[in-house]
Amino acid sequence: MNRSTRCTRVLAGLMAALSVTLSWQAQAGTRGGKVTPERIPAFSTGLIVKIKTDALLDSTLIAKARAAAARQGISLSHVRKLARGGDLLALDKALPDVALRRLAAEIQKLDERIDYVEPDVVMVPMGLSNDKHVAAQWNLTDPVGGIYVNEAWPMSKGQGVVVAVVDSGIRPHVDLMANVLPGYDFVSNRGAARDGNGRDAFAWDEGNWTTAGQCGADQIDPDDSTWHGTHVAGTIAAVSNNSIGVAGVAPKAKVLPVRALGRCGGYTSDIIDGMLWAAGLPVDGVPANPHPARVINLSLGSVNACSRSFQAAIDAVRAQGAVVVAAAGNSDIDVARISPAGCQGVIAVAASTREGKKAYYSNYGKRISVAAPGGDMLGVAENGILSTYNSGTKRPGVDVLAYMQGTSMAAPHVAGVAALMLAINPSLNPDKVQMLLKQSARPMSAAVCRGGCGGGLVDAAAAVAAAAVAN
Repeated sequence: MNRSTRCTRVLAGLMAALSVTLSWQAQAGTRGGKVTPERIPAFSTGLIVKIKTDALLDSTLIAKARAAAARQGISLSHVRKLARGGDLLALDKALPDVALRRLAAEIQKLDERIDYVEPDVVMVPMGLSNDKHVAAQWNLTDPVGGIYVNEAWPMSKGQGVVVAVVDSGIRPHVDLMANVLPGYDFVSNRGAARDGNGRDAFAWDEGNWTTAGQCGADQIDPDDSTWHGTHVAGTIAAVSNNSIGVAGVAPKAKVLPVRALGRCGGYTSDIIDGMLWAAGLPVDGVPANPHPARVINLSLGSVNACSRSFQAAIDAVRAQGAVVVAAAGNSDIDVARISPAGCQGVIAVAASTREGKKAYYSNYGKRISVAAPGGDMLGVAENGILSTYNSGTKRPGVDVLAYMQGTSMAAPHVAGVAALMLAINPSLNPDKVQMLLKQSARPMSAAVCRGGCGGGLVDAAAAVAAAAVAN
């Protein structure tokens, strides 16, 4: 959930040929390396309407909803049936959250057949091998702040497990593509998608740069593209032992890119459809996914309590056997106020530092399952998380490596460890994976994690060992 912008300091000289090495760049939060709380777009243009017993939203109900909206000077149209019940209605103009929730409440009162009406909330991104830069990956091996992955790899490297990255899409990075499966682009807004055609079978990140004010009045400065999904995917499954780049936590797992975030973030309806498709469930108008994921990483979210629509989607994918891992968020508040990390059944991940402490920006609370390295770049960039990236400030450039920080970076560590566990014991269900992760973690006292970090700092070796003997 790290809404990151580019730092200008280059840490290593650029090499002309990627076959020799990869460029190495610094990447932080806002200027000075400080992570700011999530800037959630203040307006939305959609409503999710759920009819009781999964009945259809018929023309009579749509007409009633249109009339209610028209009384407020708003034109409303039906967009599509959602994959797990409910329908998406679109407004002709964006409304502030308070106004949209007021309209939702009015529409819900129109007919007793309506179960609930919710805003279509916008979510944003929350930021031993021979690989050239593995020595810089303290997050994997450091005895204090690392996750002890070297001790886990002799037991498992994630082989045979598919991890879905529901995010901004990915770039075809040289240190990642050998582990990437064909994904799908669920960004339905053509302008936000920047590919000119909305949903399609190409989950490439087209860049999420914005101009000042494009995502809300509080956006004072323009933002460069963050290549967020590429960085997250590399942390999970960058190729190891290829003499270049970095190593992923689960270097033999496969990444399934699911693009649901574009310019200014992504709508809940698109994220839900992407999650369901990733788990192998049908989505109207989208070909079936031939590679269902056992792990779904959500390094995204919003400062809203878990909605009924999102909870229903999480319940559905968990019923398929998929483990859901979500970033806790970067606002230094209780994770119960964050969606999807505050939803039931989610493995909510706080961010820790190189010193094994809760990162200053990380959310916390009783719903945190574990913490994982998210970095703290206030001092030096090297205390961030190094992973696959792209050099372009707007449109894609060349493959590079970059440091980023945030709970977005913490979550994929846990998704990777879950893949290691499932590779050694495919029979584990989502509840068992969560329980073993918490029980095997290295405890973090209140002195190093104010507010609570669940079981503590995730321990890959202990988690995999526990999974190997679990029933």
